[in-house]
Amino acid sequence: MKATANYQQASTKETLLYGCKIGQPNYMEEILYQCKGYVNTDEVMAKGKEWSEKNGYDRLRIHIVDLAIPPDFVGAINK
Repeated sequence: MKATANYQQASTKETLLYGCKIGQPNYMEEILYQCKGYVNTDEVMAKGKEWSEKNGYDRLRIHIVDLAIPPDFVGAINK
């Protein structure tokens, strides 16, 4: 029996928590947490703030990416 993936049920959204090391410029942002599917963003931010204080990070932000939507590279360049 061959296993097949059901891509229609797979989540196409990813939640990313970004942060910068204290003293580093904004462009040195790092991904601190990544999760596929539904995520409680308030909880992720609260836990991220707690972790970042202990590990020397600040300027946290959450970004949700929908992988089903193709990227708009031209729009990103012209901002």
